Amino acid sequence: MTTSISSTSPSTRRAPGTFERMVLTVPDPAATAEFLRSGLEMQVLEKDGRLLAVCDGEYRNGRGQGAIELSAGGELAVDRIVFALPEDTDLEELRSLLAGTRVSDTAVDVTDPAGDLTVRLELTSALRVDAPDPSVLRPRRMGHVNLKSPKPAATASFFTEVLGLKLSEYIGEDLFWMRTDTEHHNVALRPGAHGTVHHIGLEIGGWHAYEPILDHLDHRGFKAEYGPGRHRPGRSLFTYVCDPSSGLRIELFADMVHLPDPSAPPLGWEPGDRMTKTLNTWGPLPPESFLA
Repeated sequence: MTTSISSTSPSTRRAPGTFERMVLTVPDPAATAEFLRSGLEMQVLEKDGRLLAVCDGEYRNGRGQGAIELSAGGELAVDRIVFALPEDTDLEELRSLLAGTRVSDTAVDVTDPAGDLTVRLELTSALRVDAPDPSVLRPRRMGHVNLKSPKPAATASFFTEVLGLKLSEYIGEDLFWMRTDTEHHNVALRPGAHGTVHHIGLEIGGWHAYEPILDHLDHRGFKAEYGPGRHRPGRSLFTYVCDPSSGLRIELFADMVHLPDPSAPPLGWEPGDRMTKTLNTWGPLPPESFLA
C-alpha cells in the first residue's frame, strides 16, 4: 500500500525539536484543571496570565516536559499547539521560509490551510516554571496529540512538507502518525471537525505505573474509558480517561517504540485494518464514545 504523504521535508532543515504545549479552550477551565490536578496530580499554576497543568520535570527544559494550557470557551476546542525551537533559531528566517506570522520576539505562528490549525514555533526560553515535587501518579511528560481534521491527508502533508515531521505510520487516507525525532509519533490525525482534538497523550513510567494511577483515579471517582491495552501503531500501552467537565480525553501511554532511521519508509495499513488489526492487539475494541 502507498500513500501520497511525504515522509521527508523538502522545505525545512529540521523539524521542531519537541511538542511542548497544547492550548485548549474548555467550558470551565477551573474544573478541567481540577480534574488534571486531583486525578493525575499534575501541577496546576498560573504563569504570565496562563492557566497551566504541568507534567513531571521542569517545563521548557528542551525534553518535551510540556503543559496543557487552558482558557475559557464555549466547548472543548484547540486554540493552537506549540513546538519548541532551539535558542539559536533565526525566527525571521523561519517566518520567511514557512510564510508564517511573527507574533512575538520568541514565536512564529504557521497555519494549516486544510485544517485551520495554528501551530506556534516558540523558543524554549519563552516560558519556564519550576519542577513540581516528585509524584508516582503524575505523568512524566506530554508526548503527543491526536487531532481531528476535515482533510487529514492534507493536514498530514502540512506537518510533513511544511514543518518537517516524519510520517511513521498510516491507515488509508484518514489516519496518520508523525514524529519530530525518533519517538513513533508526536502528532496523529483522524477525520473530524475544525479545531477538535481526540486525545492528548501523557507518558507514564510503564506497566507497573498503571495500578497506582488507576487506583487513585478510582478513589477520586474517575473511571477509565478504555484500556489497559496495547495499540499496534507505536506498540504503546494505553489507558484512556476523560475529564467529565469538558470531555477532554487523556491517554496514559507507556513504552512507545522509537524509529531511529529517518529514511525508513512509513508503515501502511488498509482502512479495514483499523478495527481488526491496529486498535488493540490484546483484543477488546473501544466503546462508541472513543470512536466518535
